[in-house]
Amino acid sequence: MQFSKTFKGILVAGLLLVGTWVGAFQIGPLGTQHEERLTNETNSTLARIAGSLGVLIKTPVHEEITHLGKWCHVAQADLATDTYCSGRDVGFASPYVIYGVRWNDLPPFRLEKDQGNCDYLGKKNVCRADQTIRFSTQPACWYCLFKDAERQARTKTIAGCNKTENSVPGNLMTRSHFGDLQFLHGMANASGIHPVATRAQILDWLEFAWKVSSKEILPQTFLKDIDNPSIKNHFGCTEWRVVDLYLLGRQDAASGLVSQIREIAFGSVLHTVQDSFAAAHAEREPQPAGAQCEGSVYAMPARIVEFHAYGAQDGVLHDHDDSREAMTAVAKDRWPEAVEVTRNLFELQADGAKWADASSYLQCVFTLSDDRRASSPGDAYRRADMPYRQ
Repeated sequence: MQFSKTFKGILVAGLLLVGTWVGAFQIGPLGTQHEERLTNETNSTLARIAGSLGVLIKTPVHEEITHLGKWCHVAQADLATDTYCSGRDVGFASPYVIYGVRWNDLPPFRLEKDQGNCDYLGKKNVCRADQTIRFSTQPACWYCLFKDAERQARTKTIAGCNKTENSVPGNLMTRSHFGDLQFLHGMANASGIHPVATRAQILDWLEFAWKVSSKEILPQTFLKDIDNPSIKNHFGCTEWRVVDLYLLGRQDAASGLVSQIREIAFGSVLHTVQDSFAAAHAEREPQPAGAQCEGSVYAMPARIVEFHAYGAQDGVLHDHDDSREAMTAVAKDRWPEAVEVTRNLFELQADGAKWADASSYLQCVFTLSDDRRASSPGDAYRRADMPYRQ
């Protein structure tokens, strides 16, 4: 769910061809220099390979929102033109938080049986099924699997544990962007889903990730053993542990990542929340209600009217409203809500809030409008071949 642009004027790696990437606020697929060292993946190699695919980098909007949430220095009135806080190594949020912010879009995964039959650029078997797959290690494979899932999602359900006659097996990446894990991006998994059900899945995910970040759930815990309806429903059939979910292929102690999983999980919380303020992901009321979240000092954001579903969306229209320009459009009058909420969550994290303390605010962030309705592509993002709601 994401991007298209140049970063610092250089054509480098990216995720998808312009206008075809389903995502949230755009995210730069290249990590920090620190992340390169942790994962042994160099951007120079990635740039060369991705360039051969004709793929452009996207603007790192998620990263910028996160650094702004950590009070990166930029004047509100200058936000539209001052891109300092989008710098790759600007350093306000920790590199581990940034790794986690990026995880929702770029989770590491492995292929299971019948998931690796993907050909691209005339080459057979572009995927190395014996290796953990990241865009930065197997870009041709990643892109091929993504495009194949985008095609399949038009007529099939992409699922993990909950297989049906009309479903096809997905990996963590394709399930996140097109299948049963779209709640990771503040979206509904399909059209016609009641907003209460989608909100419940999102809050279940935020509870899980926040509890990992607050050490209420430990890294070696098996997902199937966690008392959380959505985690059991979507991961209960696996033998994955928390570290496998977030750090597949790099969960060895030598990487240093396991010791920082709290920061990584917190970054994943930020991504889901930030995505809910991207217009292509969810429709919120035009203005905040002016109310305060019960039991907190924070203002209630604009309430949610509808969670969108990507399956029938036009990728070009989706991409337009996930851009930096869309995020900064309100800056002449106020900070974007995604930035304000990110700041509040950083404050809660700094205070050592457990889920019992953070949950009331996150529930408030996802308050539903009195005019709520079931999920759809959203009329502004609907593909031309899809009918409008009656």
